[in-house]
Amino acid sequence: MPDIAATAAMSPVAHTATNTAADATGTKAGRLPSAGRLLAAQIRYQVRLLISSGRAIAVGVGLPVILLVASKGKDTRPDVAGYAVFGLTITAWSTYGVRLVAAREEGVLKRWRATPLPRWCYFLGRILATALVAVTAGAVTVTAALAFYGSHFGDGPDTQLTITAAFAIVAVLFLGAFAWAATATALTRVIPTVEAAFPTLIFIYFPVIIVSGVLFTNISEPHWLSTFATYLPAQPLIDAVTHAVRHTAGAPFLPIRDVIVLACWAIGGLLAAIVLFRWEPHRPTQRRAARTES
Repeated sequence: MPDIAATAAMSPVAHTATNTAADATGTKAGRLPSAGRLLAAQIRYQVRLLISSGRAIAVGVGLPVILLVASKGKDTRPDVAGYAVFGLTITAWSTYGVRLVAAREEGVLKRWRATPLPRWCYFLGRILATALVAVTAGAVTVTAALAFYGSHFGDGPDTQLTITAAFAIVAVLFLGAFAWAATATALTRVIPTVEAAFPTLIFIYFPVIIVSGVLFTNISEPHWLSTFATYLPAQPLIDAVTHAVRHTAGAPFLPIRDVIVLACWAIGGLLAAIVLFRWEPHRPTQRRAARTES
């Protein structure tokens, strides 16, 4: 994994923190850079790692655009919001979650924890970096829709993407990506191995996006299930992006209820991650027993 190989030599962020801590024990008093500089450096480092893997680009950006292009020949206009949310969520959920479990099981997180870098800085920097890449994936899909369909790509002739609406879309995409990444961070607590990471994450992911209508609308869905989907972090995100695209004069750019639902998932996921997050790799009992016998 690129995450593991790059961190084995430690990042410039860790080098800075370690060197300043070493200076503090010598003749010169060392001091860590400001929290803002450390966080910004950590975000840049994690973004480079995520992009260098290629998976985030191939799946999060490539697949939604392919689906968008494939739908161009149809009579109806594509569900741009659904495709954008698909690319965003698969990046912030499965790609991020698998990499986080891999880093933990290889001892990368344990080594990061031993550096003077504040734990919250690594923790928050990784989530924010993932959110930025996920937002980029969603924004690329919307941009591709503009290229193929022009500024009028909604369900009717009066829909048009304005500059203000574009900013609203980016803002809600970031909130949604943060919510998905924070929740995935909390879930990694119950994932014991790298091999179990992808099946576990996908087992949860696909039912959510199916009932939320990310890729298609299920008109035969029972009312209670469609109502339940409005409290999950996928459908409110689709509704918010769609609302911004179809914005009319005098109306708010984003629906308040959907923003509140996404904010609750973001805050709840972050709090759960803080409480449940595991830095140490899992040590299966049978493996320890085998080593003891040998």
